[in-house]
Amino acid sequence: MAFAHELSWSVSRSGTFASCKRRYYNDYYFSWNGWDRSSPKERTEAWRLKKMTRMPMLAGDVLHQAIAEYFDQLSEGNGMSEDELIGMAVTKLRTGYKQSRDGQGLWRSRPGQSVHLAEHHFKEACIDESTPAAGDYGKKYVERLQTGGHFFMTSPELESLHGLSPSEILCVEGRDPGDRASRDMPTIQLFDTKVFAIPDFACKTVENGRDHFWIYDWKSGSPRELDEFQLGVYTLYAMEKWGATPEQVTCVDVYLTSGELRAMCHNQAEIDSILARMEESLGEMRSMHFDAGLQAGSPDDFPMTPPDSFECGTCNYRELCGRP
Repeated sequence: MAFAHELSWSVSRSGTFASCKRRYYNDYYFSWNGWDRSSPKERTEAWRLKKMTRMPMLAGDVLHQAIAEYFDQLSEGNGMSEDELIGMAVTKLRTGYKQSRDGQGLWRSRPGQSVHLAEHHFKEACIDESTPAAGDYGKKYVERLQTGGHFFMTSPELESLHGLSPSEILCVEGRDPGDRASRDMPTIQLFDTKVFAIPDFACKTVENGRDHFWIYDWKSGSPRELDEFQLGVYTLYAMEKWGATPEQVTCVDVYLTSGELRAMCHNQAEIDSILARMEESLGEMRSMHFDAGLQAGSPDDFPMTPPDSFECGTCNYRELCGRP
C-alpha cells in the first residue's frame, strides 16, 4: 500500500525543523518509503536509522506504556498496583535493551518492530559490558522508572486521577481507553493542514455545573520551552475535538522523575498567539516542502548544524552527515 507524502505539523516536527534542518530532511523526506523493499538502499538505511532510539527515550516510552495500561485497566473497572506498574515498565526496558544488544539482524529486517539503541549502534562507552559502565547505565534508568512510577502512584496532586470513573476518561495515549489495538493517530485540521496532537491522558470532570477538561502530559526528562507550547496545542485539540472553550481546559505537564507539575489554563488571547506561532512555523516548513514520494530531494537544501552542535551528539544520522 502506497502512502501519500503530505505536509503535516506537530510540536515535535516543528522542534526538529528549528534545531536541525538536515535531521528534519532525513526524518521526514529522505527516509520516506524506506520501509518499501523496492526503495533505494540509501533510503532504506535512513529509515532504519530513523527507527533507532536511545535509553532515555526508551525509558520514557515504557513508562508511558505502563501508565497507559494503568488507565486502560481503570477504565475496565480493574486495578493495578504500584509494583505491577513499575514491574511492567522495568521488564519492557530490560527486554528492549537485550533485543538491541542481541538482535541486530531483526533491526535490519524489521526496524519498525524492534528496539535498536543508538548507544549500541555507535558502540558508546556507556554500554560497554566488559566494564561496570553498562550495568551502571542500565541501573540509572531502572531507578528513573521506579522514581517516576512511585510519584505517579502516590503524588497527592494526582490522587484524583486514581478515582476516576470509566465515563470520565476521555483518551489514553490519544486513543479511546481500553482500545489497545488502535493505530489511529489523533489529528485536528488547522490552516488546511493535518496537525498531530496526541494527549497522553485526558479526562472530564464537572465543576460548578460545567464540563472541565483535563489533559496530562507525562514527562520523564527536564522541562523545555516546547513543553509549554505543546500544552497550548493540546488546548486547541480539546477545542476542536470536544467543543471546549479555552477556559474549560487545564493542561498539566507532569515531570515524573523530579516530581514537578506545571499546569496551564489558556485564555483566548494566548490561544491566538499559539495559532500565530503555529502558522509561522508551518509557513516556514511549507516553503521547503516537496513530495518525497516522487523524489529524494537534495540534502544540501537542508543545512546541517555546526559540527560542535549539541544536537549532533544524540542524532541518529551522524554517519550520513559524516559526524563522529
